[in-house]
Amino acid sequence: MQSEEFTEAELLALELEKRINERAGQISPEPDVTLLTFYLGDEWFGILLEHIKVVSRMLEVTQVPGASTYILGVVNYRSAIYPLIDLHKMFELIPSLPTRASRIVIINHESDPFGVLVDSTTEVKHVRQSGLNKQVESSSGISNYINAEISLDGKLLGVLNIEAILRIVADED
Repeated sequence: MQSEEFTEAELLALELEKRINERAGQISPEPDVTLLTFYLGDEWFGILLEHIKVVSRMLEVTQVPGASTYILGVVNYRSAIYPLIDLHKMFELIPSLPTRASRIVIINHESDPFGVLVDSTTEVKHVRQSGLNKQVESSSGISNYINAEISLDGKLLGVLNIEAILRIVADED
């Protein structure tokens, strides 16, 4: 991703562009979903764009004593505090130190927004809803956190299940 972050206005502009194209007949009436794609180690994931509030460069992380082992700490983004979830630990992936490519994806979840640390974001993908395989076939523990899979560009992309991630964090407290 080239820019520092997606603002809410940019996310709305993407949605508006999609709607304009639909009205012009350039996109078939089959429903699309829009995903922000990113990497955790060598694994490729996506989050529905409608759940994302903002994507930011690395921010200072403040440790929180007594927090879940999946919580890296909290981050302050534009005077709002968000817990930061460590997906590497949750998915049992090899942890990696943040780099210049690392991003914090802040997810708007009802009244409890939170952030996740990703190794790098790749792009926004529009995919056909019918192309999503709802029966996740992965044998690893990661499959517990995946809503659907899709094969894109010769690689398998897992769409994160935000509810499952939050349930695990809440159950550990």
